[in-house]
Order: sequence, then structure tokens, then C-alpha cells
Amino acid sequence: MTGFVYDTGALIAAENNDRRVWAIHKRALERRAAPIVPAGVLTEAWRGKSPPLARFLAGAQMEQLNADAARAAGGLLANTGDREVEAVDAMVVEVALRYDRAVLTSNYSDIKALADSANRALDIVSI
Repeated sequence: MTGFVYDTGALIAAENNDRRVWAIHKRALERRAAPIVPAGVLTEAWRGKSPPLARFLAGAQMEQLNADAARAAGGLLANTGDREVEAVDAMVVEVALRYDRAVLTSNYSDIKALADSANRALDIVSI
């Protein structure tokens, strides 16, 4: 796997100046492996002007949700059988599986459950 898909927790950590998240982000950019941020993640994290978050996102690739990706994410949710798992986490996992990326997350258990529901290995880095 090369690079990361960020979940909402990763963006919030960056906004709060978490040094580890910023270091991971910097290494990804140096390797020319632009991190991917699903649009739903940005929706959850963005609350207006935030210079640190805007700076963090400047090097990231934004991933829009199309109908096929939405259906795939919905399928992941259905396969978990857990109504507590969030749709945005399913979007993160769908993108990570499609692009063969690791996930940088503050929600290991839900990301793992979603990956397991697809019977796919997924590198998950907890923050």
C-alpha cells in the first residue's frame, strides 16, 4: 500500500496541531503519495475558517462520492450488520480499498469492521 486515506479524526487531529499526524502527512507528501480525503470526511471536519486545516488539505487529493462508490460503501455497511458504524467511515474504507491505501483514523474498530466485512486486508494506522 502506498499512501493514506484520512478519516475525520485525522483532519481534526491536524487542526489541533497533532505532531504525529503532521509528520505522517509530511512524509506522504515527500513520497509524492498525496493523501486522499473523501468529501464526506471534509464535510464532517470543516467548520469554517481554519488555517491549519486548510494548510493540511492543500496537499491532499479530494475524492468525490459517485453512485458506484456510494453503493459499494452502502454494501460495506450492510455487511457489518452494525447499525452504529457511520456511513462516512464506510466511504473511507471504500476509497482505501479501491486505491489500495492505508487508513489514518481515530476510529480503529469501525474501520476494521468495515474492512473485515469486505474480506479484505487493510492497513489501519490509529491516531
